[in-house]
Amino acid sequence: MSWRACALAVSVGLGLFHAATAPALNWAFDVSPPVINTGDTPKFETVFEYTSPVGTAHAPAIQMQPDGFAVFWFDGLRESHNEVIIKTAEFTRNDAGGWDAAPAKKLFNKEQLSAVTHPPQKILTLGNTIQQGTKGDTFLATIVSVGGWAAASIAQVQMQGDDPAVVRKLSLSPFLNRSHLVRAPTVPYADGSVAIPAYLELGNALGDFVRVDDAGYVRDKRRMTHGRFAIQPMVVPFDAENAVALMRNFDDDTDRLIATWTADGGRHWSAPELLDLPNPNAPVAAVSLGPQTLVMAYNETPSILHLAISRDQGRTWDMVHTLEQGGGDVRYPAMALLPDGDVLLTYSTGSKKSIKAVVFNAAWVVRP
Repeated sequence: MSWRACALAVSVGLGLFHAATAPALNWAFDVSPPVINTGDTPKFETVFEYTSPVGTAHAPAIQMQPDGFAVFWFDGLRESHNEVIIKTAEFTRNDAGGWDAAPAKKLFNKEQLSAVTHPPQKILTLGNTIQQGTKGDTFLATIVSVGGWAAASIAQVQMQGDDPAVVRKLSLSPFLNRSHLVRAPTVPYADGSVAIPAYLELGNALGDFVRVDDAGYVRDKRRMTHGRFAIQPMVVPFDAENAVALMRNFDDDTDRLIATWTADGGRHWSAPELLDLPNPNAPVAAVSLGPQTLVMAYNETPSILHLAISRDQGRTWDMVHTLEQGGGDVRYPAMALLPDGDVLLTYSTGSKKSIKAVVFNAAWVVRP
């Protein structure tokens, strides 16, 4: 038996042992009431505009940090190119109460990940990357070792200082552990673990809700889409049991946003429903502003990005702002609620060439 086969067998054995000895999962979402004041003076600020010096800057995500936040994205000659890296820009408060961005820098590249991946394997390119949880320096990266995105894998990247220290692929698929990707942020649970809203593009495109612990071991996986072509679930909890998943429509025969709901902490998901909102095969981003209220960034067309609000847990929506229109494709929004109640929104612009980030408050949302 080769050393690679031995390493794989040891890894599988450790995973089975961990699953057998780990405590039972708690299926209660960790939901803190948001700090929202719609009576404030409306506020909207553009805090970041960046254009790739080599070609493509796309799929931004958000990392929460003790003194602020960071926006990170994949950057390279073009999507899936073998020289793509993950870049980041960190933000801190200034004396005026706004946000200052540090210069963009490398977060990690495929060579760094390949050097510390267990079991060992060569990584060919990098894609969508998110933070695991909202604390610390652990990421979940979409990696490709063979083929394209349909054969991608999700890898947990544990950082030590400025460098990756340990990389471990998540065990999600019987097909040589390939075909899963990430996009939307993880969902926190009361026991300290998270769920990953993962998805597949191989065969019947679908969404999976994956419980994973801090060490990168998969504890549970639930199917979300029941046969409908829906990917990149954006999951927003309202309380310990109830949440909505807003999903990109991957079906060429329809062009409406898809939603599904859970009432038991993610163990079961309702049959997907088509909402009365357009979806040109594009992901959305959303956060909760209260027990019933959501704010969401979504595409009407590839070049038009709107902001909408729902007051019934995502069943009906009102468009309140047009964020971008007519400047090339603007896609892949990511959104987070900051500790003071402001909303951070970032997305790619200029047909995947640039990254933009804005901060606004709830008063700006509800009083256009």
